[in-house]
Amino acid sequence: MATSAATLELIIGNLSAKFKFDKTKALEYLAAESLLPKKLIPTTTDVSLFASSKAEALALQHHITPDGDGSGRNGRWTLADVNRKLAMPTKKKTLISPNALILANDNNLSISDIVGTGMDGRILIKDVQKLLQEDVEEEVTLNISPRAVLEATDNGIKIEELKSLVGTGKNGKILLEDVKKHIASSASSSSDDEDED
Repeated sequence: MATSAATLELIIGNLSAKFKFDKTKALEYLAAESLLPKKLIPTTTDVSLFASSKAEALALQHHITPDGDGSGRNGRWTLADVNRKLAMPTKKKTLISPNALILANDNNLSISDIVGTGMDGRILIKDVQKLLQEDVEEEVTLNISPRAVLEATDNGIKIEELKSLVGTGKNGKILLEDVKKHIASSASSSSDDEDED
């Protein structure tokens, strides 16, 4: 006596409801024992680790891979689990070669703004040298003497402020005396402002 696939599925469904067992697990067991017709053999599909498509999309957008069980049914990750993972602080490790780090520290450079050209974004010595070269070129276009640069940096004068100065040297070069005059005039104007208060 042969039973059709539809009838067999109905029987398994009724038995799972009456005896309170999981129908999919019963079908998997019967398939493993080769007791099911081909129409009823469950197809293996990739089961998502996420409870919803929104949770999966958000996790993909922020490159989050589920680690451990989520709070959803069967340990699936919910949108709340993904948001919780997003809210966790992350520590970004900066990859930098030792020589590049020494050069950056010697020149008081912040390495957080440097984009590395090495493997996996590692900051190489040539990246730091390039940044230093850009700083030197900016000073060169400013047309300022080395002693004037030293005096300005010692007194905390920014490059933008130096650009407003008119140099008295050859071809408008900013000299040490120009920087000293600027410092003196800034000091006297700040004391005048304090007297008015």
